[in-house]
Amino acid sequence: MLHFPLVRIAAPLCHPSPEECSEDYAWFRARLPDPNLFDGAVGVKVNGAVLLAVPAGGSRRGGYLSLGTVADAVRVWAALRGRSGFPRVRLSLSAHRETCHTVNWGPRQPRDDAERAKHFGYAPSAIDTFLFFHRVFRKGAGWCNSPETDP
Repeated sequence: MLHFPLVRIAAPLCHPSPEECSEDYAWFRARLPDPNLFDGAVGVKVNGAVLLAVPAGGSRRGGYLSLGTVADAVRVWAALRGRSGFPRVRLSLSAHRETCHTVNWGPRQPRDDAERAKHFGYAPSAIDTFLFFHRVFRKGAGWCNSPETDP
């Protein structure tokens, strides 16, 4: 379980309500075919907002949360460590100081878009839509093609 120093820096956790995290719930419901994953989801309070952390389970081997600062990433990492459904919680810090830091759980994500989408447990229809959109608009769009980007 959590070591005492980590408890002091950990971001507060809560049981997220669908109203409080309505955008996150809608986003995940459109992509995850297993509604039981929401039973183990936790809300992580960061700067007054509640971020939805959906656990691994079933076909979902891992997940992540994207944070704006290193301090927030460390606090979320400390909060999720040792929680059921969040195996191998680790930090992935961006080269850019104030953006794109992630807290990841589960095995390392595959680099291939389709395999990464399967890693996150997304429905085949969500994967197909993402791959089509990514093929059509990827060329010349100048997107940040981070390996942590979810479809």
